[in-house]
Amino acid sequence: MEPVLTHIQLGGLSMFLRTFVVMLSCILMLTSCSSVSPKNDPRTFDQAVEEAENLVAQKNYAAAAELYRTVIFKEPTIGRHYLRHGEILERIDRDKDARKVYKLALEKVPEDDPDHSELVLRLALINANHLYRLDEAEELLFSLPNSSIERHDLAAFLYYQAAQYEAALELLNKALQQVREADQKALLMYHASLIYHGLEDEKNTFGSLYHAINLSEHLGLIRDIENFWELINEKTLGETGLPKD
Repeated sequence: MEPVLTHIQLGGLSMFLRTFVVMLSCILMLTSCSSVSPKNDPRTFDQAVEEAENLVAQKNYAAAAELYRTVIFKEPTIGRHYLRHGEILERIDRDKDARKVYKLALEKVPEDDPDHSELVLRLALINANHLYRLDEAEELLFSLPNSSIERHDLAAFLYYQAAQYEAALELLNKALQQVREADQKALLMYHASLIYHGLEDEKNTFGSLYHAINLSEHLGLIRDIENFWELINEKTLGETGLPKD
């Protein structure tokens, strides 16, 4: 005779099935949200931004970058969201995709947007530093306001790439006199460290780089700093006790 399930066993089985159904429903909901196109995404703009930033906090950069496509679709004329999207893509070495984001931003974002000049700078630096599109970077230089931090910084970087180190330092010093934010200063100090390295000035190379490390929050810049540090130093940033993303 086959054994008969007791009430306790039946209750346990029922509880297991209910739990399984709930878990399966959650998985299906998450899958549907992650795979939905930006056009059909049911989340509000604020919800999409919040969830994307939660993914960044978890260092799930690929998923965060995907969700920022939805953010931009919902608010296509706000410069800071393109900057954040590009920054996340830079962090995971998707420089070509970041370039596309910055180029799209310059088509969609009004020139009076407070982040317009930084969008130009980020596109130019991607072109010059990672994609070997120096001609495009030089063209973008002339679209930046005269005497702006962004123009001084980009011109300095282009001088650095041409091994005109003294001219590059002169422009960086002008930019540093106008600096408004920590991340701006971090980028300038990183560029200074590159120039001092070109001059074989070890003391100022590391001094500038320490400032950049301590100030930087930009994910793409952190990636570049880590790569440069490992180029000039036998130890990785994490092994030195210095902050590493």
